[in-house]
Amino acid sequence: MNTLAQQQPTTNTLPPISTMATEISVINQLNQRHIKQVMDYSKGFLDKSFPLQQGSHKDVSSYVVYYQQLLAFFADGSTSGLQQPVQFVALSGHREQPNSLVFNNNGRHIELVLNRTGINGSQDQAGIDDIQLQSNEPHCVWFSMITGRQISCSHKSNKQFTCKDGGSYSL
Repeated sequence: MNTLAQQQPTTNTLPPISTMATEISVINQLNQRHIKQVMDYSKGFLDKSFPLQQGSHKDVSSYVVYYQQLLAFFADGSTSGLQQPVQFVALSGHREQPNSLVFNNNGRHIELVLNRTGINGSQDQAGIDDIQLQSNEPHCVWFSMITGRQISCSHKSNKQFTCKDGGSYSL
């Protein structure tokens, strides 16, 4: 009588390269689908917390700061501002192509990280790479809605933000 252990080959062999490539491709597709679902949910959060006058953050193709106003551009060429423009407080980078946008809702900051060459931003029509929330913890704690991880506050202190009126802005 043969046991299962006796029937198994004793050498550890990897599956053929083509099988591994297929598995990696499937895993990448699942990850991309997951990121898209998380991004859609996160943009729904933006629609609830920082609604646009018209349209949805899900349909935005780019964000631009025009004078002191945030404008969301859509694929059809239309634009919209925020329902409550005062919620947009700062940016980093250039007004026509910001690296990030900072919103404030009842004393809590949200940073919309824009990077069209980033892992997530390259797959998002608006170039959103991450959406980061400031927690209401007594310590400086930020949370990435996209990765589900905490973000070091030293990362925030190294960034320089410009207030929408042109002055310096600190988080």
